[in-house]
Amino acid sequence: MSTETSPNPFAPPASALQDPIASGTVPNIEEALARGYDFSIDGLIKDAWQRVSGSKGLIIASVIIYGVIVQAVSFVLGLIFGVGYAASGAEASIGAAILQLVVGILAGAVGYPFLAGINMIGIRRAADQPISFNEMFSHFGQFVPLLITGLVMTVLVYIGLLLLVLPGIYLSIAYLLAIPLVVERKLSPWQALEASRKAITQHWLKVFGLFLLLGLIMLLSAIPLGIGVVWTLPLAIICVGVLYRTIFGVLPPAN
Repeated sequence: MSTETSPNPFAPPASALQDPIASGTVPNIEEALARGYDFSIDGLIKDAWQRVSGSKGLIIASVIIYGVIVQAVSFVLGLIFGVGYAASGAEASIGAAILQLVVGILAGAVGYPFLAGINMIGIRRAADQPISFNEMFSHFGQFVPLLITGLVMTVLVYIGLLLLVLPGIYLSIAYLLAIPLVVERKLSPWQALEASRKAITQHWLKVFGLFLLLGLIMLLSAIPLGIGVVWTLPLAIICVGVLYRTIFGVLPPAN
């Protein structure tokens, strides 16, 4: 009888396990979920703030490119589907709203690899790994799993919002780390969603408080002509990276 076991999809790649940097310091997903974690909101923000200098230009440029690409795709799809040119009337308004929703979802889908790149810039910065603009364009090979992850996440959050709102709020926070888990740990869409949910649920209120505070900081920083966002937007993205590093660790970048 064969004693071979099937590979564990939650384990890091074999090359990472053999790397002296990763060995003993970066747990696989099962280990990370089992060991637990903790953080203080102010400590995490201070950790991220120390890494804003030297990375904010790259992060701001990446976010602008992501926004431009999504808006351009949305505009083109809007022309194709005729969004904005529907006839008047209640039925036409409903149809236009549905078309706008479809266009928004499709445009967002095209942007998932870029969004994953932004996430990874924040994560690599949090782990003191080299960051570069090329990270934005490094994840198109995983377009399909990223698309599935994003669509499933969107559908489940929308359903949750329809079910008394609170389930949707819970899932919108719980799924925050699903996209980077797909690209950094090569998890399947459902594995990534569940790993993110199980991890964040351990300290859901604290994570919610973290991003509520970050949202307030960004709102206040935007008051003087939006100038402060140059610092607070990179801060928020690196905070996601520090949270990811705290929970799962970060594998060394592939050579």
